[in-house]
Amino acid sequence: MPESIFDFFESYIRTYDLFSDEEIATIKSLAIPKRLKKRQFLLRQGSICRYHTFVCSGCFRSYRIDGEGYEHIISLSPATVWLSDPVSLLSSSPSNEFIDALEDSTIIQLSIHSFKTLLEDIPNFNILVTKIIRDDYYISRDRIYMMLSLQAEERYREFIRNFPKLHQRIPIYMIASYLGVSRETLTRVRSNMLEP
Repeated sequence: MPESIFDFFESYIRTYDLFSDEEIATIKSLAIPKRLKKRQFLLRQGSICRYHTFVCSGCFRSYRIDGEGYEHIISLSPATVWLSDPVSLLSSSPSNEFIDALEDSTIIQLSIHSFKTLLEDIPNFNILVTKIIRDDYYISRDRIYMMLSLQAEERYREFIRNFPKLHQRIPIYMIASYLGVSRETLTRVRSNMLEP
């Protein structure tokens, strides 16, 4: 496995300025690097989520499929984002979600046991986790507000603001699903935005 995956992960950890070199070495010793191809599943509905996953490159989507077969994207996870199905992870229950790679991607995974070990052995790892959870909470609350209060064009502008490069990398129907609008509506919005 190329060292660059670990290098990227280490650079990310060091941005928080929380860990000694020895602690970073401990974290890396428990980390599992992986490569996933585009469309490869990280998690399938009915499986139990057993890893905390950090995205080093590429992008993932977490989604559910309703009774009529429509996909509803819950989250998009480009590089530097942690992802999992937290309900399945914490309860060891079968997941209701699918998580798959939208692009060829590289990740770092920490098993539940390794994650717990780091929480117990490295006090500042708790600070990192608290910050990640807090940031994810803020993002989720902002997204709920966006879905409840903004029109389609405003949602799309927020999407571009929050994911400045992603809107050019993933299909329009996935963006529409994430925004809770039809593909036709989003196509019209994009067309109107391009008009002089």
